[in-house]
Amino acid sequence: NGRSLAVPDQTIEEYAPVSGEFLKWMEQMDGKQPGDPAKAAEAMIRVVESDNPPLRLALGADAVSAIEAKLKSVQQELDAWRDVSVNTAFEGAEASTIGG
Repeated sequence: NGRSLAVPDQTIEEYAPVSGEFLKWMEQMDGKQPGDPAKAAEAMIRVVESDNPPLRLALGADAVSAIEAKLKSVQQELDAWRDVSVNTAFEGAEASTIGG
């Protein structure tokens, strides 16, 4: 319905092909987004009122999936390079952990 979609009065001609396509996509998505703003607001209020709020809050199944994929990728890389990573201390130095 375009209620919150603001469109600039002027555009920069050199960016028109890219910005025009993006604007067209935004107009096509308007009202068809998978996320429900009211549910997102409820989730944020719940987090704010929580005794133990998360540092980060993923809103939407797509966000959760993207973060899970990133975490898996980081874990695989960490595992693959663990020996190189942990063998950088001086000989005889005690291992330390941060936030462990």
